[in-house]
Amino acid sequence: MVKVYVLIFEGLLKMKNIIVLGGGPCGLSAAWELSRCGLDVTVIEKDSKVGGLCITNEYRGFRFDLGGHRFISKNRELIESIRTMMGDELLTSMRKSVILLKDKTFDYPLSAKDIFLKMDPWMNLKAFTVYIIAAIFKIVFRRKDTSFEDWAVNRFGRVLYRLFFGPYTEKLWGISPKRISSDWAFQRISLLNLKEVLLHLFQLKKSTLRTHAREYFYPKKGIGQMFDNMSNEILKMGGKIILNATVLAINSHNKSVESISYIQHGMTKTINCDAVISTIPLPDLVKSFPNQLPREILDSVSALKFRSVKFLNILIDLPDISDNTWMYVSEDKYSMARIQEPKRRSPYNAPEGKTSLILEIPCDENDEVWNCPKESLLERCLADLKELGINIENKVIDYFTTSVIHGYPVYSLGYMFHKSKLLDFLNCYKNLITCGRQGTFRYIFMDTAMEMGIAAARNLMQVD
Repeated sequence: MVKVYVLIFEGLLKMKNIIVLGGGPCGLSAAWELSRCGLDVTVIEKDSKVGGLCITNEYRGFRFDLGGHRFISKNRELIESIRTMMGDELLTSMRKSVILLKDKTFDYPLSAKDIFLKMDPWMNLKAFTVYIIAAIFKIVFRRKDTSFEDWAVNRFGRVLYRLFFGPYTEKLWGISPKRISSDWAFQRISLLNLKEVLLHLFQLKKSTLRTHAREYFYPKKGIGQMFDNMSNEILKMGGKIILNATVLAINSHNKSVESISYIQHGMTKTINCDAVISTIPLPDLVKSFPNQLPREILDSVSALKFRSVKFLNILIDLPDISDNTWMYVSEDKYSMARIQEPKRRSPYNAPEGKTSLILEIPCDENDEVWNCPKESLLERCLADLKELGINIENKVIDYFTTSVIHGYPVYSLGYMFHKSKLLDFLNCYKNLITCGRQGTFRYIFMDTAMEMGIAAARNLMQVD
């Protein structure tokens, strides 16, 4: 169980109300920790339900997450807390992921043996030769990793980059990999080079990277069930959760936040507070300060962008599509970046004898994909699926779309400068903590977001 701190600090005892902005994994975890310690907590969430990027939508007996999620953590304390909270509702599942590319199916994470067996001899020779040249140039000329393209080419060579990394990355972000910081590759791609691939292939490296982990925890009724349960516990302990509420202003005095103003159902309301934990998007948080912001701060607010995602959720009159949890679609001629079958995570995600698919389509808010009518999107995606070898045209029971605006923080070149500017601005406020994926403008997994929230709560409880 998570350690409950004894409230002995004078500063802590004076806290009457802590406000948490955002009811996603990070915000709810913070509120959960604070509630268990007996503090008065109020969560303000803009959507009609909690969960953030980990919401599960139910429709006609089918369950669809916002994207694909799984619970993996090396934090035993966190795992035991979640297992206690979920009880028999927490399943242990196995992941199997593949990359669909040029009429072939490759293992994901990439396997040297798989690539060698499935590519033609000429392509293998060219890929290996280019990889060796890239490795030598990296050492001899000390090539710098400025962009994502630099990072991937320097480690994999340009042949494999053009096959597996470049097109997918450009589809995901909507900008050239030359304009994406190498930080994204460093954080996201666990296999640093072909040497790493070979070490894992021949079992010469024992540590299991997250990318290689196959076993994971997953709630019976979708990932959202975990955060529904957490919100119920918060409410039982006296916490409050305000839904459909958009933050309007962070009201402060002498570099201390005194209250939060928000709008709910057309009415503006204000809550006084002693401290704030924010998980809302970093630029939005800074813009919420009503005083006129300096020009350089406004420039940094404008410079940080998020990539949106539209999900096409399809109910299918078939028992199964494949045994894959995730199917990555690299080629840019196809609309979707990933295909997933929710039933692979939990058999309770679809009625018996039926299955479903979630197609993840990267986009920008209010672009052509974002505004595309669902009928047109279905028609386009069914044609893509058929070309990929998944013909479900006459098996569609129903379908609907969901979307998220702040799906991925865009690691464009120079993003770290602007991010640091905003964090420095917020650090001046002694009773405000920003955390989480959106709050720190950092691509992190669900368990890391939860740990961040708990750490933020504990940080407040240590304030003297």
